[in-house]
Order: sequence, then C-alpha cells, then structure tokens
Amino acid sequence: MRNIIRLIRLPNLLIIVLTMVLMRYGIIQPVFSYYGIDKFEFPLLHFVLLVFSVVLVAADGYMINDYFDVKTDQINRPDKIVIGKFIKASRVYSTYFILNIIAMCLSLYISYKVRVVYLFVIFPLTIGLLWFYSTTYKRQLLLGNLLVSLITALVPLLVVLYEMPLIHTKYIDKPEAYLVLLKVVFSLCGVYSVFAFMITFIRELVKDAEDFDGDKANGRNTLLIVFGLAVTRKVITTLILITIALLVYIYCKYLIISCLRKIDIITMLYFVLFLIIPLTVVIFMVVRAKGKRHFFFASSILKFVMLAGILYTIVMRIKFLNCS
Repeated sequence: MRNIIRLIRLPNLLIIVLTMVLMRYGIIQPVFSYYGIDKFEFPLLHFVLLVFSVVLVAADGYMINDYFDVKTDQINRPDKIVIGKFIKASRVYSTYFILNIIAMCLSLYISYKVRVVYLFVIFPLTIGLLWFYSTTYKRQLLLGNLLVSLITALVPLLVVLYEMPLIHTKYIDKPEAYLVLLKVVFSLCGVYSVFAFMITFIRELVKDAEDFDGDKANGRNTLLIVFGLAVTRKVITTLILITIALLVYIYCKYLIISCLRKIDIITMLYFVLFLIIPLTVVIFMVVRAKGKRHFFFASSILKFVMLAGILYTIVMRIKFLNCS
C-alpha cells in the first residue's frame, strides 16, 4: 500500500481534492449567498464525480511519468523507485489506461448533465498532454514546466466551469445579473489559478535544479542545464518577486472591492506570514543553494505556500458571509 501511495503521490491528490472543495464551499458558495442564491445547481453527487475524475487523471499522470522516468530516478532518487522494484511496469501501464477510461466516462456523463458536453474535451486533452509531457515535452526547455503549471492552474477553474452553466439557466431572464455574478466568481477563482500557475512553475524550476544529475545524464534540456546555475537563480528569484508583487496588488485590490471598506488586518497578516515571508525564504535558499538538499527544502517550502494559499479560502468564506 505504501508503494501505491508513493506512486500516485497521495498527498498531491489530497491537495487537488482540497482545492476543488474549497473553491466550491470557500468561494462559490459565499459569493452565491452574497448575491441571494441559497443553493448550488450542480448537485453534490456530480461534484464528487468531477473531483474523482480529476484525481484519476492526476494519479494517472504521476504513474505514467514514473513509468517513463525510471532511468532518471535511478540517479535522482534511487530510494524512491517503485516501478520495476515493487510494482511491475506492465501492471502500471495497464492500470493507467483503465483509470483514464473511467475518468473520461465520468467526465462525459457530468458534462452531459450540465448540458455543456464540450467540457468533456478538457479531460482527454489533459490526458494526452500529460502523456506527451512524460514522453517528450519534459525534455524540452521550459515546455514541460509550463504545461504542468497550466494543468495545475486549470483545477480551480473546473469547479466554476461545471457550476456556472446551470446557474445561467436560472438567470436566463436576468442576463446582466448573471454577468456580474459570473465576473465575481471567475475573478476570485482566476486569482487562485494564477497563483497556482506561478507557484507550480517556480517549483518545477526548483525541482529541475534538484534533479540536475539525472536530467543531464538522460539528455534533458532544463533551464539549469542549458543556461547554468546563475541564470536559473535569477529566473526563480524574478518569478518569486513577481508573485509577491501580485499578492500585494491582490491585497490592495481586495481593499478597494471589499464590502467592509477598511484595512483587513487578518488578510494582511495571513499574506505576510504564510505567503510572502516563506517566498522570501525560498529566494535566499535558492540564491545560496550549493547542493541538492537546499533545492529540496526550497521545493518543500513552495508546497507549503501552495497549501497556505488554498487554505486562505476559509478566511475569504468567513468574510463574505459576514458581508451577506
């Protein structure tokens, strides 16, 4: 069981579940309540199936990535190899296809239920991109990093994409009111998508620096291999500074649109303590990094920042409900 958990990256899957649940109940539900909508139109059962299908696709992505990554992992992390050591490669390969078929069937059913069948295309497209990421894209400069970051950024938006079509039918006679609601929901969830993209992209570059030896031995063109450590440090630092600047902008923007119309000390402290300070620590760790261990710790801090960002939706929920 421990080897299966390691293969499918169970902690990462739990973060996906948490993200989707908090998008629904931490953002969408309070916004609906603020605008006088007392219930979801997207049923709980269908939401659970949506989350399950996304988790299946993500787990399959991790599995197929490890399947094609055995040689690299023998150098980068030999103690964490599962495929070929504890689980047969043929079993992983067949399970990959079975789970993907289940995920696509579920997504087709859910898309049909919300009467927007073309949303189904997202799933086979993502599955295909993850396949090519594992086989080809991750060997190309930044392409694989960008692809993973974009797929991660899609997760918060999926909850909105499957909820809002049903809400539209409820507001069919009030198009202006629906557009206002749509703008607010997409703006808030969009902020999380941008945040997820930035943190994932930064973490991908940090992980590439951590896996330098195996990547170089297997002919991969990571930022570190192509341009060297000095450039990699500057790029990571610049991306973190951009992320911090975006957080400051979001906070200031939040003050302008806040229903409370006053300085939000709780949000300020949360951003500083759990987002900005950890990101600043990552900058110092990357700049001073001298080996694999330092990049590993930087990557761990970035994962904490991602989780902290997601958990802020709880604070947002409380504040929206207080405004209602």
